[in-house]
Amino acid sequence: MRSNLTTPDQINVRASMGIVKDVHDPLVRVREPLSEYRTMLQLIHNDSTLSTAYSIINDFATHRGLDFVGGTKAGRDSLRETFFKLNWQQVSTNLIYSLCYYGDAFLELRKNNSTIPNELWVLETTEMRIIYDEHGTVEGYVQRPFKMQGLTEEEILAKEKTQGIVFKPDEVIHFRMKWIGSQVYSYNPNEPILTEASTKMYAGNYLMNIFINMPPRYLAHLAGISEPDYVKAKREFQSTKTNYKKVIAFSRSSEEKSKLDIKKLDPPYDTELIGVMKYLNNEILKVTRVPRLWVEGEMGENRGVGESLNLPFEVMIHCLHRNVLEPQINRQLLKALGRSKKPKESKGKKILAQYNEISRKGEMEILQNAGLLRDMGLKPKALAEYLDRHRIMGIDKDDFEEVTLSDKTGKVFTCMQDPLTTQMEGLVNLDGGGRIFCNLADCNMKTMQIDTPVEMSFRRRVLVPWDAMFSYTWKAVPLRENG
Repeated sequence: MRSNLTTPDQINVRASMGIVKDVHDPLVRVREPLSEYRTMLQLIHNDSTLSTAYSIINDFATHRGLDFVGGTKAGRDSLRETFFKLNWQQVSTNLIYSLCYYGDAFLELRKNNSTIPNELWVLETTEMRIIYDEHGTVEGYVQRPFKMQGLTEEEILAKEKTQGIVFKPDEVIHFRMKWIGSQVYSYNPNEPILTEASTKMYAGNYLMNIFINMPPRYLAHLAGISEPDYVKAKREFQSTKTNYKKVIAFSRSSEEKSKLDIKKLDPPYDTELIGVMKYLNNEILKVTRVPRLWVEGEMGENRGVGESLNLPFEVMIHCLHRNVLEPQINRQLLKALGRSKKPKESKGKKILAQYNEISRKGEMEILQNAGLLRDMGLKPKALAEYLDRHRIMGIDKDDFEEVTLSDKTGKVFTCMQDPLTTQMEGLVNLDGGGRIFCNLADCNMKTMQIDTPVEMSFRRRVLVPWDAMFSYTWKAVPLRENG
């Protein structure tokens, strides 16, 4: 069998870059988001559980603030002052609310008669649209500061030409909460609970109607009273009680043998519907990862257990910092401020922005580990780098001071005994200034008291009784009278 190969006049070559999902018209540049922003806004504003959960997330994500690592101390101090002038703390709060509500947040870098941004302005996400081609290359942003409800696509585009505000790509920073696949926009984090939130809204309206049409709580029967006296008593009660019709119902009898009678009416509550409402609340809180106890605060639960099982929530806050906010701050905001280059005196390390450790418990564990590393002989520079990596920032190697403990004396500020190792530990105020946390030796809880004079002694340290590996550290021992 013989075959002849023919060369076509034109070969269709596919572009080397991938195509953004669901781009049906490559000629359209201004593209719509993946969800209706205004619908999500109304959904959250009408749901107390979601609103409370996102307020908790925002509080945890921002209350310890942002700081800087790398570079020089002078450079970090300068950036701290710059971010303070830019009102970053409130800007950060605004950005996180936008990310939780919509999945997208847009930060405008305003240059008011300046070469670098001197004002940060969070744009209204419901009005923002992104200009990008079929390959996902962002060509700019458009703000539509007008109502689009009831307008056709042609009317929206016509208004956009006259009222729309166009931004260049380097004038806006786009933050994405749930960036998946080839999409330029973020998926909305609230989409998985749309059904539950809508059902809860309808159930809430139903319950509200039940309470509005609730029968009276009390039935008052006025004995032996005439019609004029009945009307007068009713008016007097009305003048002293607001919404009396919702509380009490009157009946009367002019017979002398009738008795004064007040009865309490217990209306039937729909316990099954209330159970459904609790189930919907739980489903909604799954998306936010906020512990249910923090939102509902039920007294019957074990509070200690509820507060200890919050690892998924803390991991979510760390991911919000490291994966969503910090990359855009370091790559775009610091670059726009002219701070992304490595200074010569920093020995190759440029300044980076990082959020601080979010919990005091985590901070305490990091500082305790730093103390162990210090006892092992770690140098101040390495200790500062360790703390930076674990998000306890603002400490420079020059902040450490070499102190000789062999001739130090002091007084016990507080002490305790470890129940596992029976080792005495405490805080000691050194004579001449300074306070250290260290082991206490040659004493017990009966002999060691507050303000007991102590001196430092280099002793072997046993972490646990069964540990075969020993280390040495400075311990405080009662001051010997003969020195």
